[in-house]
Amino acid sequence: MDEIDSLYTMLSNLPDFVKDKRIPLKESGKASCQDEQLAYAEAMEGVRTIPPGKGLVRRKAPTKTLRTTAEDDPKTLIENALRDKHQLNVTNMPEFMEGYADGTNPLTLEKLRGGKFSVQKILDLHGYSIEEARESFEDFICSSVRAGINCVKVIHGRGLKSKGTPILKEKLKTWIIQAMHRKWITAFSSALMCDGGPGATYVLLRKTPGKKYMHIIG
Repeated sequence: MDEIDSLYTMLSNLPDFVKDKRIPLKESGKASCQDEQLAYAEAMEGVRTIPPGKGLVRRKAPTKTLRTTAEDDPKTLIENALRDKHQLNVTNMPEFMEGYADGTNPLTLEKLRGGKFSVQKILDLHGYSIEEARESFEDFICSSVRAGINCVKVIHGRGLKSKGTPILKEKLKTWIIQAMHRKWITAFSSALMCDGGPGATYVLLRKTPGKKYMHIIG
C-alpha cells in the first residue's frame, strides 16, 4: 500500500510541477482559429468584391471562316485535273493509239494529241454492231469531208467488256487505213481523258485527198 500511496501522491502533484517549470500547455482551439483567420486575410489582400450584375462574362471565340472560291469546288477541281494533260497523260496508257500519214508535221500530231484542235462533229458508236458501226463511220467521214470539217471525234468505248482486244476500237484502225478513208485522214489519236480518253479518238481530216502511207502506233 505504501508504494501505491506514494505513486498517487506523485501524480497528484504533476500539474504543479508543470506549472512550476513553465512548460506551456496546448490551449483550446482559439489560437488556431486566429492563425487561420490571419492566413485567410493575407491571401485575400487586394481582392475586390464584384458588384451585383457585373459578373465575369466569357466571350465566345470568333468563328474562323474559310474563304472558298469557285476553283475550290470539288467538281471544278476534278474537271481542271482532267483538263491537265500533264497529270493525266493518255499517251502513257497501254490503250493509247495514234496514227499519221507520211509527211505530217510532228507539231500537227502533237496538237491533235493534246486536244488543241476544236472538235466540230462527233460520232458515237455505242450499241452498234460491227457492220452498223462500219457503215456509220463511212457516212460520217464522207459527210464531214463534204462539210469542210477539220477535226472530228469518234466514240467507240474502251471495250473492257469485250473478250480479248476491244472490238470496235480495233476495227476503227482498220477502217481508217482503208484507201477510201485514208486519203482523207491526216492523223488520228486517242482523246484526252476529259474527252473520253482511250474510249474515243480524234480524227484530223484533210481538205484534198492524198494517197499516203499511214503509220500506226498502239
